[in-house]
Amino acid sequence: MRFAFVVSSGLGYQIPNLFQNEESFLAFQEALQALRRHGFTGVELNLHSDDQHLLARIRGSVNEAGLRLAALGTGLLYAEDKLSFTDSDSAKREKAIRVVKRLLQFAAGDRAVAVIGLVRGVPNVQVGANKLLREALIECDRAAAECGGHIGLEAINRYETPLLNTASDVVKLIEDERLTATGLLLDTFHMNIEEASIEETIRKYVSLIAHFHIADSNRWPPSHGHLKLDQHLRLLQELGYEGWVSAELLPKPDNATAVAETAQFLRVHKFI
Repeated sequence: MRFAFVVSSGLGYQIPNLFQNEESFLAFQEALQALRRHGFTGVELNLHSDDQHLLARIRGSVNEAGLRLAALGTGLLYAEDKLSFTDSDSAKREKAIRVVKRLLQFAAGDRAVAVIGLVRGVPNVQVGANKLLREALIECDRAAAECGGHIGLEAINRYETPLLNTASDVVKLIEDERLTATGLLLDTFHMNIEEASIEETIRKYVSLIAHFHIADSNRWPPSHGHLKLDQHLRLLQELGYEGWVSAELLPKPDNATAVAETAQFLRVHKFI
């Protein structure tokens, strides 16, 4: 397994106004250096811009820090731009799909997983939303296959969206629609809410896992909640999972401490 840390204006290593000015870009570069010093080999980014100049600059900074792009989140399209695959406005749906497809191409250039999380939307009425979501995912899956990319479709708990809450929900959709470039993204925070057993879910679906997120039960770094993250990671390791694991958590009590404590946890348990 390889370990990464999320850098975002949302969860993870939080940088306000990420990439919107030179100050935030400098903070981003400093965050990358901090991750490398603590032993992480990858970074997961949350992006909602497909500006090619900006993407090239981001890739350059990641490479200069000696890191790999592990995954690329798209949730900010919903959180900041209010775009989703299930919006009642067809123009907004089309724009969300268009930007995600461009980000898929960018991620594919680094063999990174493109994460489909809250960009699915949070519809007030689920009737009709499932059809729109399936259509969008089929289109994105086709685009990923064409560019050699990979999608991690995340199971997200019921309190954040009514769509695809459990691992079985995600796997059923992938199988029903015969998606070839889409795999399952499991997140310990969401699994703690939705799954009867985190370890049994990992055992059942390990062959379908495209990416994995860790956070404790309260979204804090490891050892601040009640999850046995060392056991979950050890099981992944024993079952032969060789992909990326990203820490996607609240920067509590602050960015620097969250990174340091997560790295220390991984070192103590001999994962890094």
